[in-house]
Amino acid sequence: MQPEAKLAPASLPRVGLIPKLRYYWTFIVAALCFLILGIPTIPLGFLVRWLFGNRDFIYPPGKFGARCYLRASGAKVHASGHERIDAHKPYVFVANHQSNLDPPLIIAYIQRNPGWIAKQELFRIPMLGPGIQLVNAIPIDRRNRTSAIASTKRAAEVIRSGRSVVAFPEGTRTVDGHLKEFKKGVFYMAIEAGVPVVPVVVNDTRLVMRKGTKYCLPNDVFMEILSPISTEGYTTETVDELIAKVFVEFVPRVRTD
Repeated sequence: MQPEAKLAPASLPRVGLIPKLRYYWTFIVAALCFLILGIPTIPLGFLVRWLFGNRDFIYPPGKFGARCYLRASGAKVHASGHERIDAHKPYVFVANHQSNLDPPLIIAYIQRNPGWIAKQELFRIPMLGPGIQLVNAIPIDRRNRTSAIASTKRAAEVIRSGRSVVAFPEGTRTVDGHLKEFKKGVFYMAIEAGVPVVPVVVNDTRLVMRKGTKYCLPNDVFMEILSPISTEGYTTETVDELIAKVFVEFVPRVRTD
């Protein structure tokens, strides 16, 4: 794997006070959304799930909060490609990862209620941990192979139940937009569940909120859903071929510095 690129200070734009204030404003908006929407909705969501079996109760307020966060950052969203997928079929959505804006972007604009592959550490955060459980998140510990395999099987069960799953196969954000190596776990899930993989190309979120910086610059951001890629005929032994087929869809479409 290639080492992560680091932008030299001279290559970063000079920013004034307003972009820095906007960065901290996103924290305030996130906190307000959590206080106003999250704290009352999370326990109610567990109650609704227990009483009625409704596993989608928390999604509308979550999507509203995600849109508020994106607007606070200065991101103007352009989402496309929804016509390429069947609204009634489950998929494994895989997206490139440029910014902390990527998860709320997908939450707000993918037009379905997916599960998520999330770092195990997030489940230990008070209130946030129970909240992400309600969006059918599956914890994964990449440092523990046995645990990661168990998470893969659990995710496959979620997908087979009819719910799509979203993952960032790079595992971390890129600084300059260049794609990192895709990890295999999410592709094992797709093969195990027998569902197609759908590439989701994210562009220019790093121009609004870049990894390693503390400012937000208003900019257009883009999310494009590509055509599904069948996993039929692939096995755990040929997963690298599936990864290569998916990866090549991103290469000509992802913009970099």
